[in-house]
Amino acid sequence: MTDFIHLHLHTEYSLLDGACKIDNLINHCKTNGIDTVCITDHGNMYGTLQLAEKAAIAGLKYIIGCEFYVTKDMKDKSSNTAEHLILLAKNRKGYINLVQLDSMAFVDGFYYKPKIDYKVLKEHSEGVICLSACLAGGIPRRLLAGDYEGAKKLALGLKDTFKDDFYIEIQDHGIEEEKRVLPLLIKLAGEIGAELVATNDVHYLSKEDAEMQDVLMCIQMKKQLDDPKRMKFSTNEFYFKTGDEMAALFPNHPQAISNTRVIADKVTEPAFNLNAKGYPIKDNSLIPTYTPPDGSTAEQYLRRLTAEGLKRRYGTPTQRELDRAEYELGIICGMGYADYYLVVWDFINWSKENGIPVGPGRGSGVSSIVAYSIGITDVEPLQYDLLFERFLNPDRVSMPDFDIDFCTDRREETIEYVRRKYGRENVCQIVTFGTMAAKNSIKDVGRVMRVPYSETDRLTKIMDGKTSISDLLGRRIAGAKKKFQDETDEDKKAELEGKLNELKAARNAEFCEIYETDDALRRVIDMALKIEGMPRQTGIHAAGVVICQKRIADNVPLSRNGEDVTTQFVAKEIESLGMLKMDFLALVTL
Repeated sequence: MTDFIHLHLHTEYSLLDGACKIDNLINHCKTNGIDTVCITDHGNMYGTLQLAEKAAIAGLKYIIGCEFYVTKDMKDKSSNTAEHLILLAKNRKGYINLVQLDSMAFVDGFYYKPKIDYKVLKEHSEGVICLSACLAGGIPRRLLAGDYEGAKKLALGLKDTFKDDFYIEIQDHGIEEEKRVLPLLIKLAGEIGAELVATNDVHYLSKEDAEMQDVLMCIQMKKQLDDPKRMKFSTNEFYFKTGDEMAALFPNHPQAISNTRVIADKVTEPAFNLNAKGYPIKDNSLIPTYTPPDGSTAEQYLRRLTAEGLKRRYGTPTQRELDRAEYELGIICGMGYADYYLVVWDFINWSKENGIPVGPGRGSGVSSIVAYSIGITDVEPLQYDLLFERFLNPDRVSMPDFDIDFCTDRREETIEYVRRKYGRENVCQIVTFGTMAAKNSIKDVGRVMRVPYSETDRLTKIMDGKTSISDLLGRRIAGAKKKFQDETDEDKKAELEGKLNELKAARNAEFCEIYETDDALRRVIDMALKIEGMPRQTGIHAAGVVICQKRIADNVPLSRNGEDVTTQFVAKEIESLGMLKMDFLALVTL
């Protein structure tokens, strides 16, 4: 098989456009002996950490990239025009530059799409490999418009910025414009001394998945499959082709094929610091610190506040209360969480001083006598025999987490105080993703395929809204039954039997009967199975706010949700990298 690495690929995080599910992509590469996987989603880096983790676990090399939208002036909001450009990180510095570029694209350059311009691109080019992109790239567009000199000027500019890390991208999806522009791209590359690289604009894994990607685009644009005026791909060639298939497309340009390996080999340093198991190693320098007003250390200040608080709460504390406080302080300070306690105490104390109602505390955090003493919580833990170890103990890997309720009407005032205290660039809300749930997948696919609403409604009414389509059909029962039968350990066998029984109970006989007897609805169900679980749109975490010691946009990419700026990584990922996530819960009854 011809050695070839796909360097232009869209996962499900090219929302309602890309259809390469990361899990399926990793499995495909592993199964087919492909050792390197790359991600270049449209304008965002939402899926980058997830892909890196799963690639590392599978033993694959990963390349982090993005297909950027580039315009003349990213701050000019009078035009919606933008050109595509592929950027890949070849080391940690390159990854940081991509993060900063994508953050600027959303925060400063967003107009219909997140955009950068060539000025900021030049300023953030270190450690970055640049490919000229598809037909929507600036160079192919100028060539197709008959502006050869304009295309050459742009190519020379990119060559000057990226030196030998700039490549002219060639593609062939059977599109007439690609065939017209190919000889011009080859000529241009020769004139400016740039190498060619062959890519396929991968939007789905197999050729058979072309209809699935088409359905996703219809859902995005609120169109039907049979609408002749809608936007759609003109061929079914945007899939994860083999090296041999790619070599057959460019028989006269073998170096454009082999250059994919050259580029992959240029990636000499991983974008993320992952451990042997493929999980992020926490960067403790990202955890915010608290500066005591009296010049003492965080530990000294926390101990002083605790001592004063014990007297305020208990009058004359008993030996039991003193011992419990000292025990907790030993663990808190020994694990490096004195600053964490003080950060939380500070914004709660400020809220109370400013008349903002704050809840008494909830969850395992109320088990801490230190938190009770300094006023983070208002629940006395000893009278209820609450165990501090449930909240914090030396074996805990994740950060402790105080769940704090604030008055709904004034919660934003507290968050604004935190922004002022730690810096606006160091405090940010967190992204969430709305996914294609089972019922909605059925409804969306039915609408796209023009299946009468009454028919899909009949189907969704017998669904419980929790069980996946696969489990409604009982697709996992056979595999679970085999695992149960093959297991010899009695304890594990009992556990597997429980799971098997759950799957049997989840199977819906009426749903299965419709699937077997109704051809139109079977087609809907089959397609809904493929898109179920894919991200559909972004949202904002209801309570989560990240507080970072360093500028967030230098460490994780930022996004935009309307006027609100959020991280591009979800809460679990943010915490895994070492950032502090606080839940500012809103409670109407306060």
